[in-house]
Amino acid sequence: MKPFRIHRRHFLRGAGSLGLALPLLEVMEGPRRAAAQTTGLRHFIVMYEQSGFIYDAWKPAGSGATFTLQGSLTPLEPHKSKLCIIDGLQNKAGQNAGQDDHQKGMGTMLSGIELTGTGNMTNGGGITVDQVIAQNIAGSSKYKSLQFGVQSGEGNVVNYMSWAGAGQPLPCESDPARMYSRIFGSFTPPGGSSGPDPNAVRLFEQRRSILDAVKASYDQLLPKVSVEDRQKLDAHATAVRSIEKRLVVDPATTTTTVTASCAKPAAPTIDVKKNDNFPQIGKLQMDLLLMAHACDLTHVSALQFSREAADPVFTWLNMGISRGHHAISHDATSNTTSQKELAAIDKWHCEQYAYLIDGMTKHGLIDDSLVVWVNGLAAGNVHSHGPTVGNTPFPQPIITAGGAGGRFATGQYLMAAKGTNTNAVYVAFLQAAGMETNTFGNPAHANGPMSGLLV
Repeated sequence: MKPFRIHRRHFLRGAGSLGLALPLLEVMEGPRRAAAQTTGLRHFIVMYEQSGFIYDAWKPAGSGATFTLQGSLTPLEPHKSKLCIIDGLQNKAGQNAGQDDHQKGMGTMLSGIELTGTGNMTNGGGITVDQVIAQNIAGSSKYKSLQFGVQSGEGNVVNYMSWAGAGQPLPCESDPARMYSRIFGSFTPPGGSSGPDPNAVRLFEQRRSILDAVKASYDQLLPKVSVEDRQKLDAHATAVRSIEKRLVVDPATTTTTVTASCAKPAAPTIDVKKNDNFPQIGKLQMDLLLMAHACDLTHVSALQFSREAADPVFTWLNMGISRGHHAISHDATSNTTSQKELAAIDKWHCEQYAYLIDGMTKHGLIDDSLVVWVNGLAAGNVHSHGPTVGNTPFPQPIITAGGAGGRFATGQYLMAAKGTNTNAVYVAFLQAAGMETNTFGNPAHANGPMSGLLV
């Protein structure tokens, strides 16, 4: 009897704009290439914190799917099932000699390739992962990517987390008022005074029909596939349901490319230089970022809290903190007061990260997204880029939230194999975005995605 096979192109026809490409299954024809499974990732957000983590206060208990959030990560408890916490990493590109560690941390954090130049002429070594992803998932959105800052500054490699290439920094806009004017100044939400776009209504009906056809195909296919294929299909069906939720809205009030919650925000006004306004600036920027994604104005954004070696004073934590973040980060581990202050600063950043996840969830976008939290260093007082200093663990962890359209395994705490570089995590991001690649940045630092990340 001829074995049951299906043609993958049957599931792709007419569904490309929805990101419904079926995962590569055992029953599919042709060579198995893990990187060609799906283009499920639709939104990518990366948030930055400076000067390392307090690892002992950050590290979860347990492993795999059985883990407990502790200390500075407890604000993520409501989103635990959506998380992938990646421990034990190192940023190999940041370990090479020649530049200041804060420069190396910031300039290689998302690029995975060594810096160019020396001293004040130091530049990022190459394009960052957010920008590579933007090239692949930006689609017809108005902005290929957006860079939001919170007292981030300009003029040195330590000020820039996103790079279009070597020596090509993408400055953050640190003024919410200017960011508002740029993104929403001339923006009219769908279904405004002129009524719905007839083309949008027609597209709505067309895409809803595609979803109906895809769900019917799933029902026919499931009884015929292996357990492994069924798990892949279940994960992908979750992503399809997420898309369906965004489409099943009244086309008289919105279009199919935006969420039902898309609305023009109020114009912000705030003193962006005042230290104590730091939290309010951050919230304004996050609200603008989230609405930009909800309104389909961008699919990729970066949020940079301060910069490497910066000294915002976290007075709003009500702990009597009188020194800047960077200054405190240099204190010895034996200084219990500083360790508590830094752990509280980490927890505050975690609360901001949770706010982003909550926002993407409310907009119905989280299942198609990756919301990523990174740091320029592993530990500030030893300027570590991971994974250890002597026999003491100082890893450079990365946390993600969201399923990348059914491509990312969530609800897990993973310890990377010894020698795993951040590059391997970024390869997984790129494959989740539909790219057929096994390297990123310096190819010597990764040969394939880190195990356990991709579905």
